[in-house]
Amino acid sequence: MLGCDKTITLVHTAYDSAADTDITTETVLAGVSWYAQNRAAVDSTGLHSARVYKCRIPAAVWGDTALPVPGDTIRCGTVSAAVLDVHDNRGKANGHIYVEAS
Repeated sequence: MLGCDKTITLVHTAYDSAADTDITTETVLAGVSWYAQNRAAVDSTGLHSARVYKCRIPAAVWGDTALPVPGDTIRCGTVSAAVLDVHDNRGKANGHIYVEAS
């Protein structure tokens, strides 16, 4: 996969009911594609814009890491964004995990 030259950190927080506390795990993945895209929409309340971050993680880089879920955090450099959607495309040509965050 072209452009896979970034390193990201996935941050997942889950609740441990036995310990009555949140458990945070961080997974560092090197060799991924990361880019930003500006989105805009107009409705009755005016113009709204947001920056959407798109990350493609090759299957070979992914390994057996658990898939992120909406609400997890993904970091690349100084950018930190909440995961919005995850697509598992590992069964296709150039298999990868595709993550959108904002």
